[in-house]
Amino acid sequence: MRADKAAFSLLTDVAMAAIGPRPSQPPASAGSPQQRRGADSGLVAQLARLSDAAGQPTPQLMADFAALSLGPGRVAITDYERLRLFDQGFWGPADRREVVGARRGRELAFLANPRREAFALATDRLASGAYLGAHGLVTVPTIALYRADLASPGANLLRSKGELREFLGARTGQPLVAQPAEGGRPRLLFAGQRHDAGGDVERLIAETGDLPGVTWLLQPLVPPHPSYAGLTGGRLAPVQFLTLASDDGVQVDRAVWRLGGRDDLVASLDLATGRALELFPAREPYHRQTAPADLVAPGWSLLRAAVTEAARLFSQFGLLGLEVAPSADGPVILGLDPTPDLDLPQLADRRGLLTARVQAFLADRRRLAGG
Repeated sequence: MRADKAAFSLLTDVAMAAIGPRPSQPPASAGSPQQRRGADSGLVAQLARLSDAAGQPTPQLMADFAALSLGPGRVAITDYERLRLFDQGFWGPADRREVVGARRGRELAFLANPRREAFALATDRLASGAYLGAHGLVTVPTIALYRADLASPGANLLRSKGELREFLGARTGQPLVAQPAEGGRPRLLFAGQRHDAGGDVERLIAETGDLPGVTWLLQPLVPPHPSYAGLTGGRLAPVQFLTLASDDGVQVDRAVWRLGGRDDLVASLDLATGRALELFPAREPYHRQTAPADLVAPGWSLLRAAVTEAARLFSQFGLLGLEVAPSADGPVILGLDPTPDLDLPQLADRRGLLTARVQAFLADRRRLAGG
């Protein structure tokens, strides 16, 4: 069979799998033939566009995508583009079949972490911070909580916009961080020499009104370790870890350093030493440069020890993402995630998640689940 016909044959297999059951079976969601043809033509057009960037003929790229989409990582076309799987030069000698797409990554997280009732403890910053702190690990302290319209008073509980405005107005001289307990982007208040204190207060109050029924944590801005403070403008730079927990203990599988800044700079790390290997913008992982020889995540052994201890405390999770930052006073745990983002560690290391070690770990979790 000619290569171009083989490519279209593979593409047809992928398209048929995406369409779902035949009409003789109960369809999950029926689409018209026009809609299906539109989806197929959209896929072909997207691959044709990527072929220009890859410098490869479209049929060859179709065959490559089809093979990866049917492989263990089960990448979708959006994964294929986002993770630059069309760019074999980027991935080099790595086996791209080990790269996991977003949907497959979530499936594997649920396989590794079957105890869904424990997710709330891990993902709620207030609950997980209290749990970790009670066991001697350092987390960011909470000065006050804001939850509108609660009836019961509390020593550090703010229950109205008036109380929130009064609390913030009395602290405009110190940088604060406000963030939802259930997760979300932190908001930095009263930072910088020319900050607009009144504007910061009113913007946060308006935002809390847009998110009713949410508990907000008000916390101090923890100073970073002085070795990198100048690089980040005085902000913490968290190291994002992936850990695997089994009967044999906790293993640190991946780590990337989020240095942030205007380009959202990321550093790939040597797991043994914490030394930065390469630097790249998070949205442009192909724009890489060798990291300075002296750029090292400070207190690396202490960071790893804190991560290992936290993963042991949450051993109900086989796969866990943890954010731990080197602060001026040592490691501080910022958060946990039982369904961690897998894109960045795969891109940083230019190596897929499904290494032999991870596949053996997942096989063991599948066995424990009776699968």
